[in-house]
Amino acid sequence: RGRTATSIMVRPPGSKNRKPTFLSRLVIFVLAVAIIIQYRLSSLGVSPVSLVLPPLPSFPTNDGLLTGKVEKIGLNELVGPESLITSTSPQNGKEYMFTGLGDGRIMRLSSEEGYPASLTWTALVRTGPDVSVDDADGICGKGGPSDTTDTEAMCGRPLGLKIVKRSSVDVNHSSDKHEDNEDDEDVLLVADAYHGLLMVTGIYGTADQAKLHTLATRANTDNQEYKFALLNAFVQTPDGAIYVSETSRHFQRRRIFHAAFDGRPTGRLLKYAKNKGVEVVADELYMPNGLALSHDGKCIIIVAGVQMLRYSLEKSEMETEPFVAVMPGTGDNIDAFDHLPSGEKRNCYWAGFGSKFAQPFTLLKALSEKPLLKSVLCAFVPYKTIVNLIPKLSALAVYGEDGQLIEVYQDINATAPWLSEAEPMGDYLYLGSWFNSFLARVKIGDLKK
Repeated sequence: RGRTATSIMVRPPGSKNRKPTFLSRLVIFVLAVAIIIQYRLSSLGVSPVSLVLPPLPSFPTNDGLLTGKVEKIGLNELVGPESLITSTSPQNGKEYMFTGLGDGRIMRLSSEEGYPASLTWTALVRTGPDVSVDDADGICGKGGPSDTTDTEAMCGRPLGLKIVKRSSVDVNHSSDKHEDNEDDEDVLLVADAYHGLLMVTGIYGTADQAKLHTLATRANTDNQEYKFALLNAFVQTPDGAIYVSETSRHFQRRRIFHAAFDGRPTGRLLKYAKNKGVEVVADELYMPNGLALSHDGKCIIIVAGVQMLRYSLEKSEMETEPFVAVMPGTGDNIDAFDHLPSGEKRNCYWAGFGSKFAQPFTLLKALSEKPLLKSVLCAFVPYKTIVNLIPKLSALAVYGEDGQLIEVYQDINATAPWLSEAEPMGDYLYLGSWFNSFLARVKIGDLKK
């Protein structure tokens, strides 16, 4: 009595205390990392695949035609002016420029008469329907490249812009009623990354006269629940049809680099006609972005990743041979012009370069055929860090009618990196960018060699 029973475990003869071996620890670690990667990729919607990109070309050597000539306008006020378009008001004959900002606002800019170097701007509308243009509560902030405030979807993110006649896009506005063309007003088409295909009326009037209208939020054949994920750029053909690029069906603008590294061709080319809605004319495209009508009017040139593709208007299909097999930079917007940026007469195309795709190394090419490495990058590296990992480039490329590269206007100092588009107005060439917290410009006279 008073004694407690003690249990004794008897080990089988020859047995020893087994400790986890290095190999077993390694297996556990690898499994844990794999689970974390899968969880992170699933939450981001990323599923990297192998993507074969063209071999890296050499980057053209030049004397830095933009270096030391770039001026910043509207620092911390004109944040993320991605697309630029100019138009002359029929009411007062004044030239205006329109751009969309990172906080969702559409801005109208102009120079004061007699003072071409001055520039003033007015906010017309905000593409986010639930936030007023003045944003009295400060919900939208200033916007930014990676949307760290998570407000883009609410406030809007206008990308592609195009000035067209209202009768060509508005089902409630017929050109038959306006044979004298006086009441067929200019309207601003907007490709918003979150809110679809939009139209702004009253663009030459006072700010309270400008009104926002929604034309389409999905294609005719899309599910009722689907809304455009990333509309990007426009072009209008002579018959009045509007072609629109949808860069990705799975990733929004605030995660565009995830779309690039994911590698899946989830982009589309869409066609909008006011009485027919939106038709999908080409599918499974990799990162379709800027659009331009070819000088001969036979095709639409599509900037897609590091290539320029062609959609035949005569055959209504994608052409098998690209217009440009490989560019020395990742493409953004593209516009057809009848002159070089210097003013010299010549049919050509201007294309903004975001980053280098050239020898000796680019991250996109190095990882393109390595899904595992892309998975690790997307899973563990913060998105903003991915953006900052890519070396800054400030370059505008000019291509000829035959697709041959004529010139690259580069700022070696990258004062205004990630150029998306260039638009002349007055004595200046204005340089847009989704990344910069300002609008850049350079005097056209300084571009002449």
